[in-house]
Amino acid sequence: MWVYIQNLLVYTFILGSIYLLVALGFSIICGVLRIFHLGYAYIFPLTVYGTWMFLTDFGWGLIPSIFGMVAVQFVIAFLIYKGIIKRYLDKELEMLVGLLLLTTIIEQTINYKYPMQTGVYLQTELIKGTTQIGSVVVSTQLLVGSIIALFLTAIFVLFFLKTRTGLAIRAISQNIYSSQIVGINVETLYVFTMMLVLVPVMIGTLIIAPVWTVDPFMGQIYMFTAILVAVLGGLGNMRGTIIASFLIGAVHAVMCFILGEPRFMTLSALVLVMIVLVVRPQGLTRSESLW
Repeated sequence: MWVYIQNLLVYTFILGSIYLLVALGFSIICGVLRIFHLGYAYIFPLTVYGTWMFLTDFGWGLIPSIFGMVAVQFVIAFLIYKGIIKRYLDKELEMLVGLLLLTTIIEQTINYKYPMQTGVYLQTELIKGTTQIGSVVVSTQLLVGSIIALFLTAIFVLFFLKTRTGLAIRAISQNIYSSQIVGINVETLYVFTMMLVLVPVMIGTLIIAPVWTVDPFMGQIYMFTAILVAVLGGLGNMRGTIIASFLIGAVHAVMCFILGEPRFMTLSALVLVMIVLVVRPQGLTRSESLW
């Protein structure tokens, strides 16, 4: 029994922390821009294959390749805001279709350039090997990544609670028109937010890339997880996102490492979200608030 409890605690911590990195950006976009960002999925494969492109096709080192990938991500995020989100902000259906088409185009382009059978391996391991915690053996990379996830989340929380820019973004999420009246540059902060939310996704993807399977369509799975976390926690609420990440992490830990049925990980998370939404349709926290 104690072994099962250890597995539950350790893997809830690891999976919940990783899911937090996966979902944090999606939740912030929902809270600030008030959109369901169906283009979110492209960020994951572009992080892996963008870095790989600079490594193999351009012959750059790992660190320059990562910076090159980040620059590409920022440019694409800027173009998405200017070309799709800003233009169709009042036409939700057209915007969602545009974002979905963009993701499909990027995924198909990556799949054409680097098919699934291409051996892509990013050497972004911070620490190799495994670590034993009690009777549980875990990947040291994922353990360190979990700690980084919590640290990064704390930085984001402090940013939105303590800095002037963070408070301005929270004001926009509450009432865009009042924010404009008091002189807040809404469009600049929208663009800044579009780029800011890339950070946890890129870091999380680089952490899991050497450990978990990567392919050109990996973003669909992670976006689905991000949607479940965001909906469960309350769309756009960072506090709810933190709670929901670890709840879904706990459910996945039970299914995978205790019951030994990883096939039902997604189904179990869906059931959890449905049960919560029946009781609290708004999710665990207020969806109208960023925090």
